[in-house]
Amino acid sequence: MPFFDLLRLRGAALAFGVAAAGPAFCAALPPAAETGACSLEGAEPATVAAVDDDFELLLDDGRRASLAGLDFPPPEMTALRGAARKRLSAWVVGRDVFLGSFATKIDRWGRTPARVYASPAEGGSSAPLTAVAEALLSAGDARFRPDPVAADCAKAYLAAEAPARESGVGLWSQPEFRPIDVSAASAADLKERKGMVVVVGDVHSVGVSLHVFYLNFGDKWRDSFTVVISRRNLANFGQIEPRALVGRRARVRGLIETGSRIEIATPAEIEFIDRDAPR
Repeated sequence: MPFFDLLRLRGAALAFGVAAAGPAFCAALPPAAETGACSLEGAEPATVAAVDDDFELLLDDGRRASLAGLDFPPPEMTALRGAARKRLSAWVVGRDVFLGSFATKIDRWGRTPARVYASPAEGGSSAPLTAVAEALLSAGDARFRPDPVAADCAKAYLAAEAPARESGVGLWSQPEFRPIDVSAASAADLKERKGMVVVVGDVHSVGVSLHVFYLNFGDKWRDSFTVVISRRNLANFGQIEPRALVGRRARVRGLIETGSRIEIATPAEIEFIDRDAPR
């Protein structure tokens, strides 16, 4: 039997036979793609035994899988983090899923960076397999984190995240997670932010040194938010010419470094958006 026919049959059987329903948001998501870099292609059956406190999936064969490309609420946000973990556990624990590895080796923490697919039980016997990461992103239970290993899924994950971000649901309802407009007064505390931040603004100028390009998001570059792109990483952005980005509006995500800077190395860390696009 062809592999993808087997996937469809197995997914249908799971949906029919498991009483614990998956999150209701799964119904609104399209079926998982069957081919391509971010798809069911190459995914293999696995059984989830538990979801630990760090949102890692503990499989019944002893392996651990991480949902690469996702940023969950931090431990200090007990209620938000607990609710997200509870929903994920109710959906996948004790169930067979399909797991596609993003890497040929486990990471330094002994985990398999993975994309995971499961069928929502409420869909009945015809329920297709759904991307678990995209379901969590669309519900606001997680944000897209631009992990290099998950780069192939960046476009799909950002698209899944957008409605939750724009409507302010889930973690996006919290001030700590909302995108920071660098032209707003709230941008003054950017230097104090911990963890990944999402910043929105207009590129005012470009600075150049021997090894680095600087995208300055303010008139006074010494005091404004800046995106740093090393020349050695410039090829990752294709034919982009940094000087041509002046006047463009962008959404950037990453860790704040010294001052108000984020260094980016891949296109997944910066989105160029229309001036009237939701933040």
